[in-house]
Amino acid sequence: MTIVVSIQARLGSTRLPGKVLLSLGEKRVLEWVIERSVNGCIDRAEVVVAVGDAPENEAIREFCKRKDQPHATGPESDLLRRHLSVARSDEYETLVRITADCPFVPPSEIERTLQQHLENDGRYTTNHTENMPIGTAVDVIDVDVLAELAQQGHSHPVKPLREDPGDWGTVRTDDEQWTQFSGAHTAVDTPEDYWTLIDAIEAVGTDPLAVTKWVHEEH
Repeated sequence: MTIVVSIQARLGSTRLPGKVLLSLGEKRVLEWVIERSVNGCIDRAEVVVAVGDAPENEAIREFCKRKDQPHATGPESDLLRRHLSVARSDEYETLVRITADCPFVPPSEIERTLQQHLENDGRYTTNHTENMPIGTAVDVIDVDVLAELAQQGHSHPVKPLREDPGDWGTVRTDDEQWTQFSGAHTAVDTPEDYWTLIDAIEAVGTDPLAVTKWVHEEH
């Protein structure tokens, strides 16, 4: 079973442009996500940044080059094909999707969700449930599912799988360690989110669970 972690990244956010390259503590937002992804897969997977092909994303590609970080460029407006191009770059069988605006995605959740997918009969396993904090999402998808979605004309890699779970063998899983903080939001979507996470780091450091707990209690 060959596995790739595909981190979707772009700079064209409408609410907080350039957010994935903003500094957050000692690292940039994207750098945190890469580090969590590497730690979560324990040498079982390649980690690739899936960059949109809009001109402004050249800054992300330059960042990856400077960090010797594998990356691939795909359609800005077709997220499914961007991930699928990563999956097909080395004939991977399983793709782990992480978003680049989640600097506190827990490595333990990447590992747990991936392991559950490898052990269950589902074609798509996700910890994205209403019980989990925003910013902890991990999607694990069989690559042949992505190919089927593309053939059907879809442009998003997981929306159809979440909307019609019975048709796609979707398995949802959450973790009690995190569900107690379901009201927390640790993704960087807005300027307010960004400054909240800066405050969190100053208060409790950079451990994902400590940050999530602090955000839950303070907000």
